[in-house]
Amino acid sequence: MSVTVDGREALQEPQPPMTAGRGVDWTDAEVNATVGDYLDMLVAEGAGEPYSKADHRRALIGKLNPGRTKSAIEFKHQNISAAMINLGLPYIRGYLPRGNYQAALSDEIQRRLEADPSLLTQIMPREPSADLGGELQLTDPPPARAPTRAGRHIDYGALQEESRRVGVLGEELVVVYEQQRLKNAGRPDLADAVQWVAREIGDGLGYDVLSFQVSGAELYIEVKTTGLAAETPFYVSSAELDFAHRHVESYALYRVSQVDDSPQFFVLRGPDITDLEMVPVTYQARLPRGSAKVRAQ
Repeated sequence: MSVTVDGREALQEPQPPMTAGRGVDWTDAEVNATVGDYLDMLVAEGAGEPYSKADHRRALIGKLNPGRTKSAIEFKHQNISAAMINLGLPYIRGYLPRGNYQAALSDEIQRRLEADPSLLTQIMPREPSADLGGELQLTDPPPARAPTRAGRHIDYGALQEESRRVGVLGEELVVVYEQQRLKNAGRPDLADAVQWVAREIGDGLGYDVLSFQVSGAELYIEVKTTGLAAETPFYVSSAELDFAHRHVESYALYRVSQVDDSPQFFVLRGPDITDLEMVPVTYQARLPRGSAKVRAQ
């Protein structure tokens, strides 16, 4: 077949016919099937049961529109990983997260968790037998990802218990790390003075660990820990944020991740903390001033 380009005749390669499903938005039925398949694999992973991604993909492809390819399914599973991270949930490590996912993925994940509360417990990582996950390793912050739709945080009891457990473990790892860091720097006197204030005094001060710069200057450390990916969102209280603003030069946030497996952390200081994107998820409710008495039923 020939076409005219700039007054000249040129040959045009024949185009393959459009395959059904390719370039078409995923339907609700496809989203439901794909999220269900992903969660089935995650449940198996949490239980330590082997599974085959290829077998899952072959079973799933029959439930999708004609033309959905293996790579399209892989990409959608990676989208689901990004949605899981954004919701503060574990994800399948073999499916590296890809952002810019459709809102329906996050909605379907939350719908399934609300419909079956036991599902959350099944997908959470199992607690290891060792007291500490290993030696804490310092890393660079993860690269910034393209903005994604913010989902509601799944703030259920199972996650609250998990947060308390990994929070204590992360703080302990940071205390040990700081003591060793100061000893290696030739300041055993400062290492002995490192204080786990969240345990010894309480967690309402705006920081968890009192450590020191090699110079002897105080270093206030807030520890945010997860057993999941470093990109997982975390909570910051108003007290912590206020303390960070008032102690910019001496405050650091240590973000500890993969605490049960191969614990690592990155550090945010000064403007890095105050520049964090804050999404309101909890509000303090008060009766309006001058309001009428509260009605009793």
